[in-house]
Amino acid sequence: MCIMDLKNINCEELTHLDKCFTDHETRHNTNHTEEETPTPVTSEETTPLLHRFPHTGSERNPVTTVIVSLLLVILIGGVIIGIYLLILQNNSENILPPIERPLQLVSRSQWDTSDGDQSALRSFPYRLRAVTVVQTGTERCNSTESCTKLLLEMQANVTSVNATLPYNFLISSNGQTYEALGWLKCIPQATKNTMPTGLLLAFIGNFTETPPTRPQVQEAKNFFDTSVSQQYLHPSYRIFGKNKNDTPTHLIDSLKTFPQWSSEFSDKN
Repeated sequence: MCIMDLKNINCEELTHLDKCFTDHETRHNTNHTEEETPTPVTSEETTPLLHRFPHTGSERNPVTTVIVSLLLVILIGGVIIGIYLLILQNNSENILPPIERPLQLVSRSQWDTSDGDQSALRSFPYRLRAVTVVQTGTERCNSTESCTKLLLEMQANVTSVNATLPYNFLISSNGQTYEALGWLKCIPQATKNTMPTGLLLAFIGNFTETPPTRPQVQEAKNFFDTSVSQQYLHPSYRIFGKNKNDTPTHLIDSLKTFPQWSSEFSDKN
């Protein structure tokens, strides 16, 4: 210890005192540094829990993997089905319902000015249950003008007492229905073996070798539907053909697809 009397201190002693303080401070710093120096820690001491609880994060349970995969597939499948149903709904909304073509009726007064009293819209005392389809055996016509000319020629050649066409209606190749006798009159069958009295519908043309046009067949369907809706035909009506030497085979084949078609002929023997 450097302890001296400060009153009687001289220069030499002062130097010695300064050296003592310097040595003391050096020793103090050295001791303090040694106390603060950390003790080296081994890897075993830093992570002791890792050895006690081994890491298993890299290992996966196969059951969990299967369940997760299955749920993912179900989710993706649900999304795909939802999109598909949405597309179907949009398409169904964009599809317009079929437009039914109304009956293209040409009244008797339109093509025969000599007899303007006939009307296709008058009521009938009862609803008929039979329609007989025939062919005119003439050339075809495809316009109101050509059909009017043809019908007038046909009527001029009629030799019966009433001098009128013996048909209730006639259908042209361009899909027009021409009124003759109309719904007001029907052609009675002559023999006892014939079908019940009904309408006589003629297809303009000869169909022993060629079929009727698509507009003709469609117009026939429109004619039947209109006849039922106007209560001229009974809903349970039947369609018959005629068994003649010049049977319109192709016409009959075209009408066989109608549910009301009968395999019997109206003039069966």
